[in-house]
Amino acid sequence: MENKNEKKLKEAFLQWDGTHTAYLKNLYQENREDPSFIPITLSLFETEAAVEVSSSWVLKHHVDQGGTLSPDQVAQLLNKLDGLRFWESRLHLLQVIPKVALTAAQAEHLEPTVRSLLSSERAFVKAAAFAAYFEIVELFPELKNEFRLLCEDSLDKVSASVRVKIRRILKHLQSEKNG
Repeated sequence: MENKNEKKLKEAFLQWDGTHTAYLKNLYQENREDPSFIPITLSLFETEAAVEVSSSWVLKHHVDQGGTLSPDQVAQLLNKLDGLRFWESRLHLLQVIPKVALTAAQAEHLEPTVRSLLSSERAFVKAAAFAAYFEIVELFPELKNEFRLLCEDSLDKVSASVRVKIRRILKHLQSEKNG
């Protein structure tokens, strides 16, 4: 059963027009000091498909603003990646991955899903997937050479925005190899 805060927050997420993030930024600003805000947002993200995109955006924004998530909250968030319905929420979660401390178990669980998103039709998702996969590869060095080859092979097949991300990753992989 929803409590009053959860119902109010769900209604606020449902009022978002799907385009203007100023509304979501304002919602975040108004509620960020409330200790129940992030847990409720995470709960709504997990259970309410109608607010999947808006709640994932707010959770990403929270992390972008230096907000923290507990290890359990990170696990809760990341466990949802392979079941997301919307490309925008996949993008938001992929963008969170480089900003949170992944455990080896989480990385192992995420690996097949993130790997599949490396070939997404959406350039932003693809770019974010490369950055997220790099974080996974950091925990599993045995994947580095294969990932480097995949990055090199992808360079001439992707849009300019994805190419920039891949070149940065290749630079990191090269410096690690030399360092």
